[in-house]
Amino acid sequence: MMVGEEVEVQLEPGRMLLVKLLSIQEASETDGTRTVIFEVNGEQWYIPVTDLSTEGASAAREKAKGPGDVGSPMPGVVVDVKVKLGSEVEEGETVAVLSAMKMETSIPATKSGTIKKLVVNVGDKVDGDDLLMEIE
Repeated sequence: MMVGEEVEVQLEPGRMLLVKLLSIQEASETDGTRTVIFEVNGEQWYIPVTDLSTEGASAAREKAKGPGDVGSPMPGVVVDVKVKLGSEVEEGETVAVLSAMKMETSIPATKSGTIKKLVVNVGDKVDGDDLLMEIE
């Protein structure tokens, strides 16, 4: 899809969405994430996407090593991030969901606190012990 292009998506008979790509921001040098901005039926959506073609995205991910670090327990794909930067969490609360070998695994908060750093998006591939987020 090109910037400015509109497409119609039929969800089911009689239910259509009009989607227009508004812009694609520059990729972050640190993690290769870029924000894609589009409009769905007149409402703007801002979605962070990891661009694997950038240098930052291809670098090895930081590993979880501290008590407030939430790491991936195994290699897989992030299918849900249940928190955002600044969210308050309790120890044991599910903060992300990982899919590996057709099974989903809930990733719990390692301690109670505030999400200080969030380094993954839905769709990101991670290895075991890769840092997903930091809790302060």
